[in-house]
Amino acid sequence: MAKMADDQQVAVQKTAEELKRQQEKDAADRAQFISNKVPKLNVDGLDKGSLENKVREMYDTVCRLEEEKYDWEYKLRKLDYEISELNIVANDIKGHFVKPALKKISKAEQKLAKIAEVKSKLQGTGGFRENLKSTGQSKYAIDDKDEGGKKPEWSQDALKQHKDDDGLAGEATAPDEEEKPAEEEEEEEEEEEEEE
Repeated sequence: MAKMADDQQVAVQKTAEELKRQQEKDAADRAQFISNKVPKLNVDGLDKGSLENKVREMYDTVCRLEEEKYDWEYKLRKLDYEISELNIVANDIKGHFVKPALKKISKAEQKLAKIAEVKSKLQGTGGFRENLKSTGQSKYAIDDKDEGGKKPEWSQDALKQHKDDDGLAGEATAPDEEEKPAEEEEEEEEEEEEEE
């Protein structure tokens, strides 16, 4: 058992050393490539005009390299697209379809998240009543429609006015006296007329 642990440690150390060597080699290759592509900059002893020319040359080089970079990126995207299209065609021909990897989501967590979102919306805006749409009418408004100021014939005001019109304005009623129904008042009027 101890021998297996030692063998594993040796394998891990060898892998780590190989990885370090590979990284150092990649860094050296990159530095060499850059030194070949970009020559060293010598600005010692240059006057203002020659410095400006040097800056223009470097600017042109940067622009040219950016154009090349863009072209290569475009070509890579185009090739990736073509590869994916060809894979789809090959799968269609073979009859194999690649199923996309689906994300596993707990339904309970999703429902709780929706409920929490709705609660936060309601609490954030002041509650349910504030989220209701307004009808444009005041809820305390009274619907009083004057129909030309006329009241129905059977109303108390109309009956009093009717009495006044008949010439009974001289008879005053006591404020404590209860108002009588319209039929009783008509009967009293008839009796008064008979007496006269």
